[in-house]
Parts: sequence; C-alpha cells; structure tokens
Amino acid sequence: MGGINQMKIFKFLFVIPVITLIIIFQTSLHNRYLMASDIRDGETIFRNVCAGCHVRGGSVVLKGSKSLKLSDLEKRGIADVNSITKIANDGIGFMKGYKNKLRDREDKVLARWIIQNAEKGWE
Repeated sequence: MGGINQMKIFKFLFVIPVITLIIIFQTSLHNRYLMASDIRDGETIFRNVCAGCHVRGGSVVLKGSKSLKLSDLEKRGIADVNSITKIANDGIGFMKGYKNKLRDREDKVLARWIIQNAEKGWE
C-alpha cells in the first residue's frame, strides 16, 4: 500500500509540474515564432517583427545597416513591394529573413505598408 501512495506523491510533485513546464515552454516558443501569424495590418506586423532594428520611421539600430527611407530604398533598387517582400522573407546583409513569422500574405501586407510609409517620409 505504501508504494502506491508514494507513486501518487511522485506523480503529483514531479511529473505534473514537469509536464506543465513543457507545455508552457512549447506555447511560448510557438507564440514567439508565430506572433505575426494572426495579424493583418502592416503597422502591427512592423512593430512585432521589424521595429526592434528599424525604429523611428525606418532608421536602424545597428551601425552600417540600411534604413527604410525612400531615398535609401531607391538607391539600392528595392523601392517596390516585390523587393521588400523578398527581403522580409529571405533577409539581406545583417538582416535575417522572417518567412517563418509571416503567414497568409503578411509579407506583402508588410511590404506595401513599408513602401507607403517610405513615400510619406515616415511621418
């Protein structure tokens, strides 16, 4: 009888908390990698995926990185939706691609939003 009670205590004190932690960890990883998957507007996608490096209207945090200002995009020949979409998915230079975070044509939504804001001067 004592063995059965010890097994119940073991399950309660060890197995259940471990399973709970695994579930929490898996959920947090899933949310981190798919945080843009339910988002439909470019501004929110930009804030969640891009703004960590491209702050204050397309400026960049890392020295030597490129900005999202229209003049810079035009100089590099990427001031169009298709180019920005490709870069958002595959990355360029120091920037990694985000195709794992962007779902359901969000890459195009994001690219259009970036081009529109670049044309407005990132007001």
